[in-house]
Order: sequence, then structure tokens, then C-alpha cells
Amino acid sequence: MIERISDIGNIRELNEDTFGVLEGKYFNLFIICDGMGGHNAGEVASKMAKDTILEAMEHDLHESPVEALVSAIKEANRKIFERSSSEKTMSGMGTTVTTAVSYDGKLDIAHVGDSSLYIIRGNEIRKITKDHSYVQELVDSGKIRQNDARHHPNKNIITRAVGTNADVAVDTYRLNTEKDDIFVLCTDGLTDYLSDEEILNEVTSHENKKDSIASLADIAKERGGKDNITLVIFGGEALK
Repeated sequence: MIERISDIGNIRELNEDTFGVLEGKYFNLFIICDGMGGHNAGEVASKMAKDTILEAMEHDLHESPVEALVSAIKEANRKIFERSSSEKTMSGMGTTVTTAVSYDGKLDIAHVGDSSLYIIRGNEIRKITKDHSYVQELVDSGKIRQNDARHHPNKNIITRAVGTNADVAVDTYRLNTEKDDIFVLCTDGLTDYLSDEEILNEVTSHENKKDSIASLADIAKERGGKDNITLVIFGGEALK
């Protein structure tokens, strides 16, 4: 099962989110990116990242899938930074990248920025990735509570992105998957408006996950929809 949706939301003139899915014989790859920058630069950065990672991973996972993911993200960072440095209209552009590869009962994850990957196992939801954001730093330092982070006025200030500097640090995670696991990749256009528990409820209350993602996007728009809203949900036979 793989379902995906990308909605421009209520306010934005451009959809600067992108997603990618690569279904291979021995692995499946899932990518979500949320671009930023003036003019159409955010859209350019997110598409460059997605395309670079898909191309790099299409041929070979190498001995270490997670190392292949990190290498692909670093290559995307190099390309975006070089273009940002050479074209005035692209100056300062960047993108979040959260990507996961499923193989041999494992899920390897590589992550930069404040897009999110959740696991739903049983009737519980857990966020796997950790935001690279100013508000997350406030939470980590004990200055605010996690429950207050979603409503903080500076919640959209990110501290790490792909393409904004010559090099980028990439966080990695590995999980052992179970056959009934469901994973939710999403941009902050969703998580700014819905709690983890609300995401869990919408995913588990619809048998058809296409209905789940449509409902999640609709709720985010009903509550403001100031940003683009993108989700990729996968599980079941999509977990290699």
C-alpha cells in the first residue's frame, strides 16, 4: 500500500513541496521535500533534491542503503548550493528532505529539516524523525514544552536544510519493520495543524488510505492551510 497527495493549500501560489516513490525489485524508496526561497526557488530546490536522490538510488543500494541515502542527499545539497550561488533569482534556496528505503524487513531513514516520518504500530503513533528547528531547540533546552511547540510563533524557523550551505549534516535512523506497520511521511503543512493523535485517528479510521490522506489534507485546509500539504503513506506489501 502506497498512497500520496500534495495539495497547494489555501494561500500559496506555488506548491514548493515534492515527493518521490521508487518501487524496486528488492527495495522501495520514499522521499518528501519542502522547498524554501524567494520567487520559485523553493519549488526548484525541492524538485532538484527529489530528482537527484531518485537518480542516485535507482541504480544500486550499495552495501549500506543508509550510506547511499546520505550520499544522495549530500549530492543534492552540492547541486542546489552551486545553483543558488550562481543564479541571483535562486539565492538562498533550500529544502527539507526526509527519505526512507524499505528492504529486508528494515527501514533506513535519512533526514534534514522539519518534515516528518511517523510510524503507526498497533494503535500507537510515534514520530521517528527529529525536527531541525528553532522551536525543537527550545524544547530540547527545556524552555518550552513539546505540547506548546506546534503553536509557537517561530515554529517555521528551521536550523538545517539541504542546499543552504556548502555541506550538510544528515540524521539517520534504522527500524525493523513489521507487516502491519504504517508509515506517514509529511511536510509541516500537515503537522502545523494536526496533532499526532489526530493523524493516528485519520489513518486508522479509514480502511482505504486514499480516504485517510484526503481527509488529513482537508482538515489542514479547514484550519487555515497556509502552507502546502504533502503526505506519503506506505505499509503492507510496500515494506520489502
